[in-house]
Amino acid sequence: MKRILISLTLLTTSCFAQSAISDADKAQSFEAITTAGAKVNFPADYKGKVVMLDFWATWCGPCIGELPNLTKVHADLQPKGFEVLGISLDSERTQDKLAQFIKDKGMAWPQICDGKGWEAELGKLYGVRAIPACFLVDGTTGKLLAKGTELRGASLRPTVEKALGLPLSGIAPVAVARPGAPAPSKAAVPAAPPAPPDPLLEFADKAVKTGQFLDHTAVKEQLRQPKAGPVALASESTQSKSSRDIARVAQAAHLRAGWYYRCTRCDKMHLSMAGAYAVAPDVVATANHVVDPPATLKEGWLIVANADNEIFSTTAILGSDAKADAALVRVIAGGLRPLPLRAEVDLGEPAYCFSDPLKHRGYFSAGIVNRLYSTDSTEGSSSQRLNVSTDWAQGSSGSAVFDEYGNVIGHVARIQTFNSNPPPSTGTTLVLHEAIPAKTVLNLVKRTNEAAAR
Repeated sequence: MKRILISLTLLTTSCFAQSAISDADKAQSFEAITTAGAKVNFPADYKGKVVMLDFWATWCGPCIGELPNLTKVHADLQPKGFEVLGISLDSERTQDKLAQFIKDKGMAWPQICDGKGWEAELGKLYGVRAIPACFLVDGTTGKLLAKGTELRGASLRPTVEKALGLPLSGIAPVAVARPGAPAPSKAAVPAAPPAPPDPLLEFADKAVKTGQFLDHTAVKEQLRQPKAGPVALASESTQSKSSRDIARVAQAAHLRAGWYYRCTRCDKMHLSMAGAYAVAPDVVATANHVVDPPATLKEGWLIVANADNEIFSTTAILGSDAKADAALVRVIAGGLRPLPLRAEVDLGEPAYCFSDPLKHRGYFSAGIVNRLYSTDSTEGSSSQRLNVSTDWAQGSSGSAVFDEYGNVIGHVARIQTFNSNPPPSTGTTLVLHEAIPAKTVLNLVKRTNEAAAR
């Protein structure tokens, strides 16, 4: 296969830090050339359609695992207005096999690939840091309708059907089976236990009626232009603690941050909550993507709560760094326990995390620091990351990661899963738990204090 040259014109004046979908309601526009040589003007070419941007690669096991279901949903719903635009993050090393791979897998939709791998221009435009990454867009309005896990597995078909205004078909997703392997039984693959109802939903409804919370309009504006204010940090702890004591500290200090919002699909109120931690008596730190409004938000309010479901009013976004995935939020609170931040971390030292994975509250785990690295050597502190072997899952984002002294050495960012071979072949699977280092949060606090002093 000949080398594919991509000509890409970004139709946005925003810098990369602001282009990673800082406005959760609108998809970023672009022009590009597909691997077949056709020009694509996105989303203008998809008026009257619902289109899914699918960021993937031929070497990505989870991406390939999604293909049987995606190709089936595409075949069934394309006549009703569903389209897919693939964006391959294959590099020049793997790009040559792309055309045959697409043909073999029956991927009957256009593909874009500039051969730059993780440095792909569209990947940067959409802030893609892990794949598969999918974004469902209304081609007429450019509105972002859904993203992430809403477009994977069993969630894909109903999400697309709702976006098209169709009744839910209830058709089961297509599963991937290895040749010769028996079909999985319900006993062999038990479902996760259901999470109990969240009592915060009732409390949130009463709280936001006071009008003392940042709404989605204010948050979007302040993510672009934070309202800097002074942040006084706690002193670093130097006294070693037992894992039991760390658990007590972590449990007492754990906060939840996120959104109480009305859904564009069902018009009902929902909660989208993750982790957070206090760095000052009235300042909370969390992952920047936790503060970013949900894609299906019609109206909503940013809230912060403790384990007793006491809700604290949010008054300002003091600092925001989309690349670093860190944010600082001013709250009206009393009795918050500020946690000290520790910048220097060593490989192999103990690490602990207390979070609410998959909406199951109060999960504490222990591990070690596995890796210190940078996602981009030119980006400074914003690109610094930690890998640790503590456990977390969806809902843990923004939760503090502790050292053996009770200092925060980072907060939860994401999970990446890699497999050495694409399905149906067997291979080695590696799961990386990525955290944002406290050093990065300290840098954000420093910038915030400097801005407040001007």
